[in-house]
Amino acid sequence: MTNKVPPSVNGKRIKHFLGFLRSTGNRGWNYVILGAIGGLLLAFCIYTVSLINSTISTIRYSPEDVVYGQKIHAIHSMDSSAGSKYPNISPTSSTKIPEFRISEQFYDFGEVNSDQVLTRTFVIANMGSSALIILRAYTTCGCTTADFTATEVPPGKVILMTLQFNTGFHNMSGTTVRRGVMIETNDPNHPIQEIWIQASVK
Repeated sequence: MTNKVPPSVNGKRIKHFLGFLRSTGNRGWNYVILGAIGGLLLAFCIYTVSLINSTISTIRYSPEDVVYGQKIHAIHSMDSSAGSKYPNISPTSSTKIPEFRISEQFYDFGEVNSDQVLTRTFVIANMGSSALIILRAYTTCGCTTADFTATEVPPGKVILMTLQFNTGFHNMSGTTVRRGVMIETNDPNHPIQEIWIQASVK
Protein backbone atom coordinates (compact mmCIF):
# COMPACT_ATOMS: atom_id res chain seq x y z
CA MET A 1 0.00 0.00 0.00
CA THR A 2 1.39 3.35 -1.05
CA ASN A 3 1.55 6.11 1.53
CA LYS A 4 0.36 9.43 0.11
CA VAL A 5 1.63 12.58 1.75
CA PRO A 6 -1.12 15.15 2.26
CA PRO A 7 -0.71 18.38 0.19
CA SER A 8 -0.49 20.41 3.39
CA VAL A 9 2.58 18.44 4.45
CA ASN A 10 4.23 19.04 1.08
CA GLY A 11 3.49 22.75 1.39
CA LYS A 12 5.05 22.81 4.85
CA ARG A 13 8.15 21.07 3.55
CA ILE A 14 8.56 23.62 0.74
CA LYS A 15 8.13 26.52 3.15
CA HIS A 16 10.59 24.89 5.52
CA PHE A 17 13.13 24.50 2.70
CA LEU A 18 12.76 28.15 1.61
CA GLY A 19 13.06 29.22 5.22
CA PHE A 20 16.20 27.14 5.54
CA LEU A 21 17.76 28.90 2.53
CA ARG A 22 17.05 32.29 4.06
CA SER A 23 18.19 31.34 7.56
CA THR A 24 21.53 29.91 6.36
CA GLY A 25 22.30 33.10 4.46
CA ASN A 26 22.04 31.35 1.10
CA ARG A 27 20.64 34.02 -1.21
CA GLY A 28 20.60 31.80 -4.27
CA TRP A 29 16.83 31.50 -4.27
CA ASN A 30 16.40 35.25 -4.04
CA TYR A 31 18.78 35.69 -6.98
CA VAL A 32 16.80 33.18 -9.00
CA ILE A 33 13.58 35.09 -8.33
CA LEU A 34 15.19 38.45 -9.08
CA GLY A 35 16.75 37.04 -12.26
CA ALA A 36 13.41 35.72 -13.44
CA ILE A 37 11.70 39.05 -12.77
CA GLY A 38 14.53 40.91 -14.49
CA GLY A 39 14.29 38.62 -17.52
CA LEU A 40 10.56 39.21 -17.80
CA LEU A 41 11.03 42.98 -17.54
CA LEU A 42 13.77 42.90 -20.19
CA ALA A 43 11.60 40.87 -22.55
CA PHE A 44 8.72 43.28 -22.01
CA CYS A 45 10.96 46.29 -22.73
CA ILE A 46 12.30 44.71 -25.96
CA TYR A 47 8.77 43.92 -27.09
CA THR A 48 7.60 47.46 -26.31
CA VAL A 49 10.50 49.07 -28.19
CA SER A 50 9.95 46.84 -31.25
CA LEU A 51 6.25 47.69 -31.16
CA ILE A 52 6.99 51.43 -30.99
CA ASN A 53 9.50 51.18 -33.85
CA SER A 54 7.08 49.28 -36.05
CA THR A 55 4.40 51.88 -35.30
CA ILE A 56 6.71 54.78 -36.10
CA SER A 57 7.85 53.26 -39.42
CA THR A 58 4.30 52.61 -40.60
CA ILE A 59 3.08 55.15 -43.16
CA ARG A 60 -0.66 55.16 -43.70
CA TYR A 61 -1.71 55.95 -47.26
CA SER A 62 -4.28 55.02 -49.84
CA PRO A 63 -3.67 54.13 -53.52
CA GLU A 64 -4.82 57.65 -54.44
CA ASP A 65 -1.92 59.10 -52.41
CA VAL A 66 0.74 57.44 -54.58
CA VAL A 67 2.33 59.85 -57.06
CA TYR A 68 3.36 58.67 -60.53
CA GLY A 69 5.44 61.03 -62.59
CA GLN A 70 8.98 61.30 -63.88
CA LYS A 71 10.66 58.10 -62.74
CA ILE A 72 14.15 57.52 -61.36
CA HIS A 73 16.16 54.36 -61.97
CA ALA A 74 18.95 54.27 -59.39
CA ILE A 75 22.08 52.26 -60.16
CA HIS A 76 25.57 51.98 -58.71
CA SER A 77 27.46 55.19 -59.45
CA MET A 78 30.81 56.52 -58.31
CA ASP A 79 30.20 59.94 -59.88
CA SER A 80 29.04 62.23 -57.07
CA SER A 81 27.72 64.84 -59.51
CA ALA A 82 25.71 62.58 -61.83
CA GLY A 83 21.94 62.45 -61.87
CA SER A 84 21.06 65.71 -60.15
CA LYS A 85 18.34 67.41 -62.14
CA TYR A 86 17.62 70.16 -59.59
CA PRO A 87 20.92 71.78 -58.56
CA ASN A 88 21.01 74.15 -55.58
CA ILE A 89 17.33 73.89 -54.70
CA SER A 90 16.42 75.48 -51.39
CA PRO A 91 13.06 76.04 -49.67
CA THR A 92 11.31 79.28 -50.58
CA SER A 93 10.15 79.76 -46.99
CA SER A 94 11.63 78.70 -43.68
CA THR A 95 8.14 77.84 -42.44
CA LYS A 96 7.29 75.70 -45.47
CA ILE A 97 9.75 72.89 -45.92
CA PRO A 98 9.47 69.28 -47.10
CA GLU A 99 9.90 66.41 -44.65
CA PHE A 100 11.24 63.06 -45.86
CA ARG A 101 9.73 59.97 -44.21
CA ILE A 102 10.49 56.35 -45.13
CA SER A 103 8.45 53.24 -44.25
CA GLU A 104 11.59 51.39 -43.14
CA GLN A 105 15.30 52.06 -43.40
CA PHE A 106 16.45 48.46 -43.08
CA TYR A 107 15.11 45.12 -44.26
CA ASP A 108 16.60 41.66 -43.80
CA PHE A 109 15.71 39.10 -46.49
CA GLY A 110 17.11 36.34 -44.28
CA GLU A 111 18.65 33.23 -45.84
CA VAL A 112 18.45 33.18 -49.65
CA ASN A 113 19.85 31.21 -52.58
CA SER A 114 22.73 32.47 -54.70
CA ASP A 115 20.62 32.73 -57.87
CA GLN A 116 17.68 34.82 -56.66
CA VAL A 117 16.46 38.26 -57.64
CA LEU A 118 14.88 39.77 -54.54
CA THR A 119 12.58 42.79 -54.44
CA ARG A 120 11.28 44.99 -51.68
CA THR A 121 9.04 48.05 -51.99
CA PHE A 122 9.59 51.02 -49.67
CA VAL A 123 7.18 53.92 -49.17
CA ILE A 124 8.56 57.46 -49.17
CA ALA A 125 6.22 60.10 -47.78
CA ASN A 126 6.35 63.88 -47.64
CA MET A 127 5.17 64.94 -44.19
CA GLY A 128 6.16 68.58 -44.76
CA SER A 129 4.38 71.60 -46.18
CA SER A 130 6.20 72.02 -49.50
CA ALA A 131 7.17 69.68 -52.34
CA LEU A 132 9.78 67.01 -51.58
CA ILE A 133 12.16 66.51 -54.50
CA ILE A 134 14.42 63.53 -55.05
CA LEU A 135 17.54 65.23 -56.36
CA ARG A 136 19.57 62.08 -56.90
CA ALA A 137 19.61 58.39 -55.99
CA TYR A 138 22.23 55.68 -56.40
CA THR A 139 23.06 52.26 -54.98
CA THR A 140 26.19 50.93 -53.27
CA CYS A 141 26.70 48.00 -55.66
CA GLY A 142 25.92 46.94 -59.20
CA CYS A 143 23.88 44.02 -57.84
CA THR A 144 21.30 46.48 -56.50
CA THR A 145 18.96 48.86 -58.33
CA ALA A 146 16.01 50.96 -57.23
CA ASP A 147 13.06 52.40 -59.13
CA PHE A 148 11.08 55.42 -57.91
CA THR A 149 7.56 56.17 -59.17
CA ALA A 150 8.27 59.93 -59.25
CA THR A 151 10.90 62.55 -58.44
CA GLU A 152 8.54 65.07 -56.79
CA VAL A 153 6.27 64.35 -53.82
CA PRO A 154 3.61 66.96 -52.91
CA PRO A 155 2.81 67.48 -49.22
CA GLY A 156 0.81 64.58 -47.79
CA LYS A 157 1.57 62.28 -50.74
CA VAL A 158 3.86 59.29 -51.20
CA ILE A 159 6.00 57.64 -53.85
CA LEU A 160 7.10 54.03 -54.03
CA MET A 161 10.68 52.86 -54.30
CA THR A 162 11.12 49.25 -55.45
CA LEU A 163 14.56 47.89 -54.62
CA GLN A 164 15.91 44.92 -56.58
CA PHE A 165 18.81 42.83 -55.29
CA ASN A 166 20.38 40.20 -57.57
CA THR A 167 22.26 37.58 -55.53
CA GLY A 168 23.71 36.08 -58.72
CA PHE A 169 25.30 39.33 -59.91
CA HIS A 170 28.64 38.18 -58.51
CA ASN A 171 29.79 35.41 -56.17
CA MET A 172 28.22 35.98 -52.75
CA SER A 173 27.81 32.36 -51.62
CA GLY A 174 28.47 31.74 -47.96
CA THR A 175 28.38 35.41 -47.00
CA THR A 176 26.01 37.86 -45.38
CA VAL A 177 25.83 40.95 -47.56
CA ARG A 178 24.40 44.39 -46.98
CA ARG A 179 23.51 46.79 -49.78
CA GLY A 180 22.13 50.29 -49.72
CA VAL A 181 20.35 53.02 -51.64
CA MET A 182 21.48 56.61 -51.11
CA ILE A 183 18.85 59.29 -51.66
CA GLU A 184 19.58 63.01 -51.88
CA THR A 185 16.58 65.31 -51.33
CA ASN A 186 15.71 68.96 -50.79
CA ASP A 187 14.65 68.28 -47.20
CA PRO A 188 16.97 70.63 -45.27
CA ASN A 189 16.80 68.46 -42.15
CA HIS A 190 17.36 65.15 -43.96
CA PRO A 191 19.29 65.97 -47.15
CA ILE A 192 20.71 62.45 -47.47
CA GLN A 193 18.81 59.30 -46.59
CA GLU A 194 20.14 55.73 -46.57
CA ILE A 195 18.04 52.60 -47.04
CA TRP A 196 19.72 49.24 -46.43
CA ILE A 197 18.89 45.61 -47.09
CA GLN A 198 20.66 42.48 -45.92
CA ALA A 199 20.71 38.84 -46.97
CA SER A 200 22.56 35.68 -45.97
CA VAL A 201 23.45 34.01 -49.27
CA LYS A 202 23.73 30.20 -49.21
